[in-house]
Amino acid sequence: MHQPVRRLLLREWRFLLFASATLLAALTPATYVTPVRRAMAQALCVSAWQVLPGYALLTVLFGAVATHIVAVTAASYGLSHLALEAVVRVLVVELIPLAAALFVAMRSGMAMLNRLATLRVQDVDLCRPAVFDQQVLPGVIGNFFAVVLLTLVSGTLVLCVGYLVVYGLTPWGLSGFTRLVGQVFDPVTAPGLLLKIVLFAAAVGIAPATLVLDPPRRVAVGSDMRITARLFLLLALIEAAALILLHF
Repeated sequence: MHQPVRRLLLREWRFLLFASATLLAALTPATYVTPVRRAMAQALCVSAWQVLPGYALLTVLFGAVATHIVAVTAASYGLSHLALEAVVRVLVVELIPLAAALFVAMRSGMAMLNRLATLRVQDVDLCRPAVFDQQVLPGVIGNFFAVVLLTLVSGTLVLCVGYLVVYGLTPWGLSGFTRLVGQVFDPVTAPGLLLKIVLFAAAVGIAPATLVLDPPRRVAVGSDMRITARLFLLLALIEAAALILLHF
């Protein structure tokens, strides 16, 4: 095996081991001592709570515009009965989870990456358990729950907006709407969507933390670009796998 390929495989194996150890630490109750809980609450507030109102408003506006465009286009082809189903399948199942993951990655993930890079350049050993638990793990968990929270809230809002755009302020469409939502989120799609959201959240949470594996001399030279490219590739692979498993 060629030397570059061997180095690549070893590096990816290290990342996989690091991700597994990070998830194990996040699932261990003994990790959540008072300083860690405080840092985690602050990270979650910054990652999700502060941006939730603005993100929800943008989701409502985008959902209303997209639903109206799809409804008008479908009506012009005599396919009005398929408009709302298309909105649910495309927006809620496909675009909303990916948009939430990218939003958290570009906002909170980059902020976490820059903060860890500063500490790493200062030769702080972020792999020490005490430092890792207070400097790295709260950001990982904060970004994880931020992706989950923004996805669930925005998906719910898009469903509500889609109903209002198509049916208006009337309860008479609720039976058909709930039946349609139940058909879309069948026993295969619903668990698959939940798994995709969890994988997106784990990727966005763990990817910036992999900076701790780089030596200080490499952190100063394009670590943010390497980690960002790796994250985008991972999100693309998860989305492609979800499309294959859910639609074929």
